[in-house]
Amino acid sequence: MSNSKATAQRLDWSITPRGPVSATAQAALGLAALASVGDIAGVAPWWAAAASVAGVAGTVLTGTGRGPAALVYRAGCWAGAGGWLTYTLASGLLWSVDTFAALGVGAVAAGVLSPLGRTRRAAVRTAPGSSLVLRRDSRLAVEWESRIARVCRLRVTVEGVRRWESGAGYTLAVVLPVGGATRKHLETAADALAADARLPDGCGVEVAAGGHRGSAVLHVSTLNRLHENIPHPGDYRPRSILDPVELGEHRDSSIADAPLRELSGLVTGQRGSGKTNVLHVLTCEIARCRDAVVWHVDLNGGGLSQPWLHPWLEGDSPRPVIDWSASTPGDALAMVEAALAVAKDRKRSYRRLKVETNSALLPVSAGLPEIVLIVDEGGEALSPAQRDPVLRALRDGIEELQRIGRNEAVNVIVSSLRATQDMIAPNVLKQSGLRIGMYVRDDTELSYLYGWNKGLSVEDLPGPGCGYLQADQGNPRPWRAYLMTPSQIVEAALTLARTRPELDEASQRVAGPAYALRYRRMQAAFTDTGLDTEDTRTGRELAVPRPTPAPARRLTLVPGGADSWPDLVPARPAVGSADQWPDLMPHQTPSDPRQTDPGRRIPELLRRCLAAFNDAGDDRMHSESLAAALGITATTDLAALLRPLEVFPLARAFSRGGQERRGYAREDLITATERIRNGELHVPPEVAAWPAA
Repeated sequence: MSNSKATAQRLDWSITPRGPVSATAQAALGLAALASVGDIAGVAPWWAAAASVAGVAGTVLTGTGRGPAALVYRAGCWAGAGGWLTYTLASGLLWSVDTFAALGVGAVAAGVLSPLGRTRRAAVRTAPGSSLVLRRDSRLAVEWESRIARVCRLRVTVEGVRRWESGAGYTLAVVLPVGGATRKHLETAADALAADARLPDGCGVEVAAGGHRGSAVLHVSTLNRLHENIPHPGDYRPRSILDPVELGEHRDSSIADAPLRELSGLVTGQRGSGKTNVLHVLTCEIARCRDAVVWHVDLNGGGLSQPWLHPWLEGDSPRPVIDWSASTPGDALAMVEAALAVAKDRKRSYRRLKVETNSALLPVSAGLPEIVLIVDEGGEALSPAQRDPVLRALRDGIEELQRIGRNEAVNVIVSSLRATQDMIAPNVLKQSGLRIGMYVRDDTELSYLYGWNKGLSVEDLPGPGCGYLQADQGNPRPWRAYLMTPSQIVEAALTLARTRPELDEASQRVAGPAYALRYRRMQAAFTDTGLDTEDTRTGRELAVPRPTPAPARRLTLVPGGADSWPDLVPARPAVGSADQWPDLMPHQTPSDPRQTDPGRRIPELLRRCLAAFNDAGDDRMHSESLAAALGITATTDLAALLRPLEVFPLARAFSRGGQERRGYAREDLITATERIRNGELHVPPEVAAWPAA
């Protein structure tokens, strides 16, 4: 039984041709049978002639993708067979020896010349997801196989052709040859391939990853769609930061998007390149998220923030859509330090939440939003050559935030005028998973931003508003950002201010007074007249500005110039003891229980520490300097006294008086003071009794 099954499997009674010999024999026998039937039926000879002409014409018309030799061979077969059949029917000499001899000679000739008629199977391609491809796409596939062989010296196979719905180009699915060829061979030759294809200016070839390491995808643009502006769609419906934000369009009309939950970003571009517009689009798309808030570091005179703050400053919105905007180096430093404090605190405060949700990343939500800090014109602040102490501290803080903030949902997007090593520190570049390079005139800036072997060219960018976008290890692709006009920004600000979340309470507490009083500084920075933003009954800041001018207060400025942000603590009176120095929470009355509860009374230690900071006119002091100001001989004793108040030395050393040492921050002392007054922190007896009698 098994032998019979094996025999049955080996026997093949089909008449499908297996090669040139069998195919020629079958064709000759079929032609002889046709002649016999025609002779018996008395078919007129002109029918055979008409069939021959139709066969030749059909071969020519359907021969797209075949070479000239294949067309000549197939047309010759039709002409020869048709001529023999016509002669046979006309002469009536079907059964003569000469007639069948002529048929045999023709069949042998067709068999010998059959290699000329073979069509390369690689020329007929099916695009991914389809089962049929037009002949013109087959010809296009062969054309690009020849082009890649000519330019890159690679014998690739084009397996798929997909034409873009916009009509602006097509995509090729390419399989690389074995033997060590990689996509990098195509990437470095992208500009040369575009030139060889004679693509119009502003069009090019993009090389992307295929289905496996031995494949690639080529996006070929034939029409410059990026030449025209693409208005922002005006979609302000709530979305999540967990989804990629939509920023514009690529050349094939596909959406140019980027994931921001875990990525820090870098946006570069010369003046007039559309870089600020990209930041507006980023602000809009992040503000749409019900689980994210936007902070701005705007050291360019507030040009980025002011359109977004306009409805709030005019009293048309109860709160600004931008949760915090810092327009001076001092305020920017306070913002970055607050963001660092939030990132570090979230590691501790939300440890249980991570365990309960079984998530390595902090689960963001409307009650626990991500903080996205957008830095405009950050090149000066982030320059490795920066010598200003405040800007250097700002640069160090941003770099640290890039390193530690991803997991705890505190991310940074930095912008710079130049993509050069003197403007962008290598650490900032390496930590930026999202890289957007807007229009420049020098290819070397693109190479510094994306790598020196990407084959990127400025010639692929039509002009301002366009650039390259690379997100999360993908290849940089040309794109055009949505255009947002000032009126559209105001419309978006009014709409999104009503839906954006508030920062969670734990993060607000950790961010401290710098965050709590941010609206007051924002109004002072972006309005011409001072406004009273503090309720004199509660001491709380108001979201809506009131037109009553605030009483004049003498404020101490942090070192760093006249534009530094106001000190959060009123200046200490010129005369009087530390007991006369005002508390941070004004408007207390003798009936306030906080004055009678020893555990909620501000200890002398904190009062004298803040007085020392006030006298020094600084926001940070080395441990030795602060201990000396308090009359404490050892810094370890100072640390032991402040530790119960949850005031610890800063993690990073800082420079004061030419010395690099660790010390304390005024903000931490102010936070401890407020927590004591609010009953959140209890003063132990040994601290309350200092200094001992």
